[in-house]
Amino acid sequence: MAVRIRLQRLGRKKRPFYRLVAADARAQRDGVFLERLGHYDPITDPADVVIDEEKALKWLRRGAQPTDTAKRLLSQQGIWKKFTYEKLGKPLPDEEITADETPEDEDISASENDQEELLAEETSQSSEEE
Repeated sequence: MAVRIRLQRLGRKKRPFYRLVAADARAQRDGVFLERLGHYDPITDPADVVIDEEKALKWLRRGAQPTDTAKRLLSQQGIWKKFTYEKLGKPLPDEEITADETPEDEDISASENDQEELLAEETSQSSEEE
């Protein structure tokens, strides 16, 4: 049985509310599902996304394929990244290093400043010669 992690539409007309469910791929969109994993409310600002991480990982480990939208929601919550690292057998990095914190950026900005100063000196020397 092929299992998909997908959204099940609920709510009234023009006011959608979705459940994230694990369901048989042959079942209807709003039909029978195997387990409820969470919910998604796109109407609120910002959108409300609640996913049970353990349940989602359980189904991903069993081979359930998420739809594109479900995969996007799992990525936003960090569950998809955790699953891919687990699948590759690599440890999940504890802290993300941002571009602002890297020491290489300091060296690059310093060398850019030096280049700008050299260009300014060259242009001033060439204008003096004329």
